[in-house]
Amino acid sequence: MEERLKAYYRDVGIAELRRLLDEKLRKVPPTMEHVRNLILDAKMFYHLLADQDFELKEETRRDFTAALLYFIEHRDAIRDSIPFIGYWDDYKLVQYVKNKHKEEIERYFSQVKHFIANYF
Repeated sequence: MEERLKAYYRDVGIAELRRLLDEKLRKVPPTMEHVRNLILDAKMFYHLLADQDFELKEETRRDFTAALLYFIEHRDAIRDSIPFIGYWDDYKLVQYVKNKHKEEIERYFSQVKHFIANYF
């Protein structure tokens, strides 16, 4: 998982990341539970990255960005033919990052009392 994060990380502006994520989310049908969870976690990662009032640790910022770019840019034959199965690797990577930075996410939610998830 760490190799994937390193391979996909690049310095990208928050506005560009938002544009890329929105474009990707328009193409991903929330058909299966893991895909819905992937979408929600991707939106949460972006929200934490975009919050200028919260100082995210640099490692967390890099991993969130890399996970989002992997979700946005990763292509494979399975995804093209069977999209709901093809997003399994994206889901696993996002879950890995979410678990890796669990304390940082918890710290965010302990400080931000009124987070409203944009479900769909």
